Amino acid sequence: MLRRSITLSLLAVFAGVMILLLMINDPTAVERRQTSQRLFPQLSRAEHIDRIEVQNVIEGIGVLLVRDEAGVWYAAQTPYAGPSLSAGTIDQAAIDALALSITRLAAGQWFEATPDNLVRFGLRPEPAYSLQFAGRDAAGRAFESVVFEVGDINPNRVAHYVWPRDGQQVYLLAIDFLLEPLLPAVTADATPVP
Repeated sequence: MLRRSITLSLLAVFAGVMILLLMINDPTAVERRQTSQRLFPQLSRAEHIDRIEVQNVIEGIGVLLVRDEAGVWYAAQTPYAGPSLSAGTIDQAAIDALALSITRLAAGQWFEATPDNLVRFGLRPEPAYSLQFAGRDAAGRAFESVVFEVGDINPNRVAHYVWPRDGQQVYLLAIDFLLEPLLPAVTADATPVP
């Protein structure tokens, strides 16, 4: 339990660092430099996100974080996450920091989602992770992202290739704040699904 709290506290620190690294250069990029593109311009505050789902596809573990009507986060039980975790076992501030980071995700580079690029960037035959978010925009309209598939880390080791499933572009995003620190912290007792 203490390990989870410490890890989720460190998660908030990682989120701040990752925001600073959103604008990155990939030395293997063959396309021209592009201006930054926010993925979720309709979202601007942590309160706009009320569901975060992260799944490690390879290991078969994941977490589904849900904000209840009172604004408190809990980890819902799912087939790949094992037992649910109550709000008292989750660092609320760290998850709010995660939600805010999601609203500010921006891609400094993107590439055409050709079959060759999907293989080149580690998205095919199988991605390493899948991500999905939901919530409400500033006007109160329901928002649910597509499923994002996460592939290889770039050569600089500061970003992953991320593809909105069935989308036209593969984005280079600094999203480690959503992957490694979150899954072990919330799914420490989870049993992988065969």
